[in-house]
Amino acid sequence: MVKRKFLIIFLFLCCCAHFSVLDAQPVEIWQIQGEGNVSPYLNQVAATGENVVTARGNGFFFIQTPAERSDNNPLTSDGILVNAHYSGQVGDIVTVSGRIWEIDGSTMFSSSGLQVATVGSGGLLPAPVLLDNHFPSAVPAPVHGLESVEGMLVQFSAVASGPSDGQELVPLTASGQRPFREPGILLPGLPGLPVWDGNPELFWFDPNGLNAPNNRFVNTGANIEATAVMLEAGAGFWLALPTSYTLANEPLLRAVRPMENGEFTVGSLNCLQLFTYAGNYTLRLQKLARYITDLMRLPDILAVQEVGSLSALQDLAYYIKLQAPQSSYQAYLMSGNGDIKLGFLVSSRIQGVQVSQLGADEALAFGGLLHDRPPALLEASLPTSPPTPIRVLNLHMRSLIGIEGPDAGFVRNKRHQQAMSVANMVQALQQAGNLVVVGDFNAYEFTDGYVDVANQIAGQPSLGALYPPTPIVAPPLQKMIESLPPQERYSYVYQGNAQAIDHCLAGPMDGLAVKGMEYARGNADNALAYADNAFLPQRSSDHDGLVLFLEALNPVSASEAKTETGIRLFYQQPLPDGGPIRIQSESGELLFLKLFLPTGQMAWQTRLSGWETTLSLPHGLPAANWYGLQVVSEKGRYAGKVVRGIH
Repeated sequence: MVKRKFLIIFLFLCCCAHFSVLDAQPVEIWQIQGEGNVSPYLNQVAATGENVVTARGNGFFFIQTPAERSDNNPLTSDGILVNAHYSGQVGDIVTVSGRIWEIDGSTMFSSSGLQVATVGSGGLLPAPVLLDNHFPSAVPAPVHGLESVEGMLVQFSAVASGPSDGQELVPLTASGQRPFREPGILLPGLPGLPVWDGNPELFWFDPNGLNAPNNRFVNTGANIEATAVMLEAGAGFWLALPTSYTLANEPLLRAVRPMENGEFTVGSLNCLQLFTYAGNYTLRLQKLARYITDLMRLPDILAVQEVGSLSALQDLAYYIKLQAPQSSYQAYLMSGNGDIKLGFLVSSRIQGVQVSQLGADEALAFGGLLHDRPPALLEASLPTSPPTPIRVLNLHMRSLIGIEGPDAGFVRNKRHQQAMSVANMVQALQQAGNLVVVGDFNAYEFTDGYVDVANQIAGQPSLGALYPPTPIVAPPLQKMIESLPPQERYSYVYQGNAQAIDHCLAGPMDGLAVKGMEYARGNADNALAYADNAFLPQRSSDHDGLVLFLEALNPVSASEAKTETGIRLFYQQPLPDGGPIRIQSESGELLFLKLFLPTGQMAWQTRLSGWETTLSLPHGLPAANWYGLQVVSEKGRYAGKVVRGIH
């Protein structure tokens, strides 16, 4: 787990033993540090003379051996942390004596019994050590490469591999390659199973760790050039505290592609605990609505996870309509065994919608319910001639939390049993064809070494797992993430590592062609601080949503279904230039028609009259692949979508 920045100061205050320094051993800093993970002078009293102060923090400072006294050994560090306030200046020459401590990997002079004497000023600071694409190494070693520069000045030009977190820390790499989660168990792993090296080239950046200017809005891809002191702030957690830095930084926002003529879309989004009682509930609704509208481009069927109630999902549909008046979503939510539930937002053009819950009563082999969030199944028809059936299975699997530790056996077994259960559901459902499986799998597209959830459900080969997959699903489902370039295969960033835990699987199709999948970029790569701004779509959740594109092989129906408002529209889809639109009302006299661009801006409006009329769209409309259509009568309101014909 990433250590909080405040832990550093807390650990300093924990050193409270008292001792005499009369017998302090005179040594150099590089002797105190040694070549290993732990100081050879651990818990001993040592004195080191005439070293230069390189940086000061709140209640601590760093000293480093002058260049002419360095042992020039690439395995030892010339710098060390001193756990005490220092009122002098950077560049002072000091002699320090005290007891040597190691706390969570960090070597330091303890504060208790510490003696610091300033013996000079204006000292020349040692040249910083350069971090680059070779250092720190991406190859794991018994002693991490950064041990050799612990407490020393370093310099780097690095790229953020993830955004600022809640403690304003930023993951960085100077390697030139973004670190991704890879298959297997974290090093050292288990014999005979895939092992992941943990990406040792990754380190962290605290903008104001040494009182440099703070920045809470650093996003993935930001370029940071800095001079800093390197500190092990937790076991294996390396933190750069800058004395100075420059930043080139932009939000990372990228919408999925527009829907083309004859296409339908299925999306999935983890809504991050959307609860009506939350203090920021309205703000969350505004942000999610913007994200779904602007970046996901209003999927026809949107599977959602982590929604607290049907009223919350209905409110989200309402806020989407405020943002995009052309939208018209019906909300469906299934009950669960906890606070976070599964549901769907379904466009009005999708017909014959039925939603059910699967496996709610299934039991774990060793007792208790198997599915805390039982899978939700949507069955519907796409408006083609003849209608095209579609089935969407929405998943939110047991998380990875606890997969290592005292409850590991339970967590691994439950994840395995859940994956087996869903695989059996998939095998039964896909016999009828046109099955799409989406959701928060809480699993990678490959094995985590303990359980291979995604490949168990997809029926795809595995690299191996402690609980090996059982062959159930045949033919296998297509893992849509594999159609993306490698650099796009992520939906979430954890501890600086890009990883995919939100997935889409597609079975054999009849009357439909799979045209690809994309993630809507705006959440996982942007700073957590953006979550407070209701007028921006980024960071509406911590997951990036996905959208699957399906092309109808049958002609799209020439008429829209009658709505609950009693308004019926008849028109060809796609609508050619000058093509007629016939409107009938059973809910009072017709009042007006409005046409909206995909961005939500109104493109055209006209007054209507009577209970039935026929019209054509005017020439010279702003170019768009489709328009949102809104018709209002005295007692009803209709919202739909007009796909523009090719001309």
